[in-house]
Amino acid sequence: MTATTFLVTRRTVACGLASISGIAALRAAPAAAQAYPVRPVRIVVPFAPGGGADLIARLIAPHLQQRLDQSFFIDNRAGAAGRIGAGAVAKSEADGHTLLMTTESSLVIAPHIGVAMAYDPLRDFAPVSLLTRNEIVLAINPAVPANTLMDYIALARARPGQQLYASSGAGGPNHLAGEIFKQMTGLNIVHVPYQGTGAAIPAVISGQVGAMWGFMPGLLPHIRGGTLKALAIGGTRRSAALPDVPTVAEAGVPGYEASSWIGLLAPAGTPAPVMAKLWDAVHAAMQEPTVREVLLRDGSDIVAGTPEQFRRVIEEDYAKYAKLAGLFATAK
Repeated sequence: MTATTFLVTRRTVACGLASISGIAALRAAPAAAQAYPVRPVRIVVPFAPGGGADLIARLIAPHLQQRLDQSFFIDNRAGAAGRIGAGAVAKSEADGHTLLMTTESSLVIAPHIGVAMAYDPLRDFAPVSLLTRNEIVLAINPAVPANTLMDYIALARARPGQQLYASSGAGGPNHLAGEIFKQMTGLNIVHVPYQGTGAAIPAVISGQVGAMWGFMPGLLPHIRGGTLKALAIGGTRRSAALPDVPTVAEAGVPGYEASSWIGLLAPAGTPAPVMAKLWDAVHAAMQEPTVREVLLRDGSDIVAGTPEQFRRVIEEDYAKYAKLAGLFATAK
């Protein structure tokens, strides 16, 4: 199996008429939950504040509150690459008052890395919407003596085992981006996991570790502010948010690609009328000009797909990551 077999690929999700008809079917369900929501709604983000999932949750929460006439608040339940927070939501009452904003780490990667899980990602959640796809960025502390990706590679080769890189947690997409990079370059770089991108960023800024792989939305303010230096983008093309930063492939590692997604879910069994209300509110929030402006400025690709589309993405990625179990075994 070649190194390119392990690439983390991105796909474009289109909102088609068939999926919209699925939403119409939800609305036609018995209106047993028309009063939803009847109390404040908790959005669990299973990572530390400051990462991509946290930023999107905080960005859309006021719009959901306005449309559904009820408070929405963020509950950061960090740990185990998202598995702690995801487990809490899986065990919550299926009434739409507890939601999960997460990446693929806790849903389609975790089942294949050989760790204990208190939930079944395919059975215990009801997808609401895939919200964004996000580029993964390699960023370093400005004090690290590297101005380009090839400088960084040369530094790591000259000092094997001495260069540390942070991620949002063992087995998460950012960790895998780093491990794929190591495999394709043959570098000996040491992984240091944190409880989310928001926790990894201060570690790099303070110099505890020299580099990190992370989602662009969480890293951009620090890159623009000069406290982090972006060396390369994981996607297949440069980002409009960082037009001067090359892709990893064009900077010296041909064939490399890594990206991720963020989506919203509810516990399985949440009533269809509640799911329909949630989707309507979330879809409208993602179309708000202020929301779109922030997300596009921060380098996110806005998807805002239907529950059926998100379900297909989860199932397809679950199968894809199942084939990468060998890589996970070496990346733990």
